[in-house]
Amino acid sequence: MDSEKILQGSIKSASYNMILQVAFRVITFVLNGLVLHNVDKDVLGILNVRLMLLIMTILFVSREAFRRACMSKTRDHNWPQVINLLWLTVPSVIICSLTFCYIWLHLLELPADKYVADYKFAVYMFGASCTIESFVEPVYIFSQAFQYVRWRIFVDCVMMFIRVGTLVVSVLYFPAYTIKTMACGQFVVSTVLVVLYWIYFHQEFQKKAKVVKHKDLHPDDPLLALPFDSLRDFLPRKIQDQTFIGGDLAFLTWGFFKQGILKQVLTEGERYVMTVFAVLSFAEQGVYDVVNNLGSMAARFIFLPIEESSYFYFAQMLNRQIPIENQPRQEIDQVARVLFKLLRALILLGGIVVVFGFSYSHLLLHLYGGATLTEGSGPLLMRTHCLAVCLMAINGVTEAYVFAAMSPQQLDKYNGLMVILSCMFLFLSWMLSRSIGSVGFILANCVNMILRVIHSLWFIKRQYKHFEFKPLGGLIPSVLECAAMILAFVVTATSSWFIYPDSAILHVAIGAISGIVVVVAILYDEPELMRSIVVIVKKRMGKVD
Repeated sequence: MDSEKILQGSIKSASYNMILQVAFRVITFVLNGLVLHNVDKDVLGILNVRLMLLIMTILFVSREAFRRACMSKTRDHNWPQVINLLWLTVPSVIICSLTFCYIWLHLLELPADKYVADYKFAVYMFGASCTIESFVEPVYIFSQAFQYVRWRIFVDCVMMFIRVGTLVVSVLYFPAYTIKTMACGQFVVSTVLVVLYWIYFHQEFQKKAKVVKHKDLHPDDPLLALPFDSLRDFLPRKIQDQTFIGGDLAFLTWGFFKQGILKQVLTEGERYVMTVFAVLSFAEQGVYDVVNNLGSMAARFIFLPIEESSYFYFAQMLNRQIPIENQPRQEIDQVARVLFKLLRALILLGGIVVVFGFSYSHLLLHLYGGATLTEGSGPLLMRTHCLAVCLMAINGVTEAYVFAAMSPQQLDKYNGLMVILSCMFLFLSWMLSRSIGSVGFILANCVNMILRVIHSLWFIKRQYKHFEFKPLGGLIPSVLECAAMILAFVVTATSSWFIYPDSAILHVAIGAISGIVVVVAILYDEPELMRSIVVIVKKRMGKVD
C-alpha cells in the first residue's frame, strides 16, 4: 500500500465522512423537532445529555487510545501484536461499563420517579451495548487500515437507519416508552455492527481463498495486500519469540490514553458539569442541548469550513520557522489582505446573527419545538447563543492564522495556555450555571472565546506592527454598515415587543425588509464582495467561462 493510495483513500474517507456528518446533522435536526412535539423535556435531558454522555464516556475512555495507537502506520506494525492489543479493549470496555454504569445509577442524581425504572433499564442496556461493540475492534481497525471506505459508509448508513427508525416509531406510537425503546435500539445497533463486520470479512477471506486456489487473482487486486487469510487470524494468540503486544504499542497507547482523558473532559465539559454537579434539572438540560445544537448549526456548516480552508491557506503561505518580517513581502501582503477580508466578512455575518437573532429567536424556537422550547429559558438561551456564534466566527479565523503562524515553541506555550483557559471555562460553567441557570454555560463559553480572541489579536497585532497594512482593521465595519445594523436591530426589536406574537407574519416582513437594508448597505460598502457575487451569478448562468 503506497503513500499515494493512502492519500487517496484518506481523501475519499474524509469526503464520505463529511457528507455523512452533514446528513446525520440534518436528520438529527429534523428528528429533534419531531421529538420536541411529542415527549417531555425531562426525556430530552435523560436521552440527549445523561445517557449520551454515558455511552460517549465509556467508549472514549475504554477504546480511543487503542484505536489511535493501532492506526499509527499499521502497515509497519506486527499485525498479530496489533490484534492482541485490540482484544484488550474488551476487558477495558467491560471495566469502564461496570464503573460508569455504577456511577450513573448510584452516585448521580436520578430523574423523577416516573422515569427511574426506564432510566435504570437504559443504563444497563447502554453498558451492554458498549460491551458488545468492543468485539468489533480488531475487524474495524483492519478495515480502517486497508481502507474499506465504501463498506464503512454502508454500515454507518445501516446504523443511522436503525436509529432513525427506532426513534420515529417510538415517538409516534409509543411516546411513553421512548427511553426504553431508544436503549433497545442502541443495543440492536451495536449487535448489528459486530455481526455485519465479522460476516463481511468472512466472505472477503473466502473470496481470497477461492481466487488464490484457481490462480486468477490479478496482481493489483487489493485482496493480495491483506495479511490475513481467515477469521481465525483476528483471534488473540501467543507469538513465538515476540512479546504479546509489543512495548512500543503499549507505550503509545498509554500516551494517547492520558491525552484522551483531558480531551474528553474539556470537549464535554458542559455536560459533565451539569451531570456531576446537578446544576440543571433534566428538563433544563434537554432544552439547553436542543438550543445549543440549533444555535451551533451556523458554526458547523458555515464557519467551520471557512476556518479549515483559511488554516490551509495560511499554513501554505507562512513559514512558522522564519519571522514574518523576513518572509517574502509580496506574499505577506497578500496574506494580510486575505485575513482582512475574512475578518470583515465574518464580523458582518456575526453581526447579522446577533441583530436578527435577538428579535427572532422566540419565533424560530416556536416553529421548531413549540411551547417545549419557548416556555422558560429557551428564548434567552438562543439570544445569548447568537452572541456566542459571533465570537465563534471571529475566534475560528484568528486562531487559524495563529496556529499557522506560530513557531513550535510558541505552540507549546499556547497549549499550556489552552489548558488553563479550559480549566477556567469549567470553573466558570459551574459557578455561572449555579447562579443564573443554563445561560451560564453559554456565558462561560463566551468569556472563554473572548480571552482566546484577545490573545489571537495580540499575536496578530505584534506580527504586523512594522507593516503599513493592518489586517485587524477588518474587524471594524464601515459607518454605513454599523448604522444599517443598528437601525435593523432597533426596528426588529421594537417589532418583537409590540407586534409579535399578535402578528407573526408582519414581524417576519419587517425582518425581511430590515435584512434587505443591511445587505444593500454591505454590498454598497464592499464593492469587491459585490463583484464576486456578480461573477458567481454569471458563472451559474453560463455567461463566464
